[in-house]
Formats: sequence, C-alpha cells, structure tokens
Amino acid sequence: MPPLVEVLRQSEHFLKGKGIATARLDAELLLSHLFGCKRLSLYLHPCDNMEGHLLSQFQHLLSRRGNREPLQYIVGEVDFYGLFIAVDRNVLIPRHETEELVGMLISRFENRPIGSILDLGTGSGAIGLALAKHFTEANVLAVDANQDVLSIAQKNAIRNGITNIRFMVSDWLENVDGTFDMIISNPPYLTDEEFENAQDEIKKFEPKFALVSKNNGLADIFKIIGTAGRFLAKDGILALETGSSQHESIASFAKNYFGKFESMGDLNGKDRFVFLQNSTKI
Repeated sequence: MPPLVEVLRQSEHFLKGKGIATARLDAELLLSHLFGCKRLSLYLHPCDNMEGHLLSQFQHLLSRRGNREPLQYIVGEVDFYGLFIAVDRNVLIPRHETEELVGMLISRFENRPIGSILDLGTGSGAIGLALAKHFTEANVLAVDANQDVLSIAQKNAIRNGITNIRFMVSDWLENVDGTFDMIISNPPYLTDEEFENAQDEIKKFEPKFALVSKNNGLADIFKIIGTAGRFLAKDGILALETGSSQHESIASFAKNYFGKFESMGDLNGKDRFVFLQNSTKI
C-alpha cells in the first residue's frame, strides 16, 4: 500500500487534472475527513502506509470531488460563523459572504437589545442559528417553504445546542405573525442565465430553486420587501443578501415601502447587502 505522502501527491495531481484550483487542500480535507483528524495530523507520519480498505474509500471520495461535487456535500458539513452546519443537496452551501452579513448585523446591534429575529428561507439554518447563538436573549423564528429543508435546520440546531430558535413552514412571510427587531434573508437572486454560466459545483449540485428567481433575479427580493414592513418593530431592520448588479433596481422598488435604503459591499468590494428601515407603508 502507498504511503500517505504519495497518496496526497497523486490525489493532488488527479484533482488538478479535473480543473480544481484547490486540489491539494481538497485532497487533504477529504483524507482528514476519512481519518477523522485535523489536516496537520496527516503530516505527523507521512511515510505510514494507507490500508487498502481506507484507500478504496478515499478514492471514492476523490472521484466525487473530481466530478465537481462540492467538498462540503462530500464531507457533509461546513463551518459557518463558528458553528458546524450539516449540509446536503437539499440546501445551499453557506458562503463567506453570508458570514459577512451576519457579522455586520452583530456589529450593528451589539449594544442594542434584540428581542426577536426572523430568518426567511432559512435553508440549513446557518443564518438564524448564528444570530441565535450570539443574541442569546432573542427569540429567533426560522422559516422555509420546504419541510424537508426545515428538518435539516432543526437537526443543526440540536447539533449545535441552540435552543432559542423555532422553525415554521412558510412561503416567505405567508404564515408569519408578530413583529421582529431584525428580519434577514439570503433569497434566490440569480437569473437563469447566471445559473447556467455558474461553475459546475453550483449548477450540477446545488438546488436551483434556492438560487434562481424570476424577474431578472428580483422576484423574491421584491416579494420580501413588499410585505416585510408590517412585520418590523419600530427601528427594526430588514437585511438582504443580493446580486451585485441589483441595487439600483432594489432601491427604486424599496422607496415605495421603506424610508431608508442602505447598500453595503462585501469584502471583494461588490454591492452585496441591502439594509432597509423606517417602513412608510404598513
């Protein structure tokens, strides 16, 4: 059987041949996942031979990644804002940009009492759970239109020991009652063309319904903006993750419902987040 260092070398070569830019890192992460250890531990005994049954299992994982299946779906989880979030092909993989949005909200509300938070289209539950973990006194409601998706979010709440969150089936705000200090959502905002031009990891594996929206990617964003005002508490905020070319259209639409529109960029300098406050039509 080959030593670990040779397995990693061959694996890196294989993944590079499949056009994967992070070939070495992905090989290390897959192997450490199989062994149940940290990446650096792989190099403690690099000349140790890899047993045949483990090599076979690793080759299967490697083949999946070579077919461009996202690493997160293969290992079954992603680290999101200090939480271990289980993911499968029913839910989107939480992105770093969404972590940025969570961080912005935590910073903005750090010194303000937060009693209630609404996470629309929760998916894996990543946003709602991250906010529930930080705002421990808040009651968090996470909704999704799909019960199967909600079951994943519920399991993630249990897995991370977070109890100040509840879950509800709702098509956006359809079944929601009450008011909230914070409403947050990462809704579908891609066009069909953008989806078809996306990398294989996205268009072949991630759920299209959670990514693509009608009306040039704006239909769900407009639906949320048009109905969220009456669910916001005084001085509450509606925060959305959006496409980088949509802010002019969103600002034009939102002025009919909110008094304050704020566009925020991500760490790459792209318009990514929208904050809305002071509803004028309740």
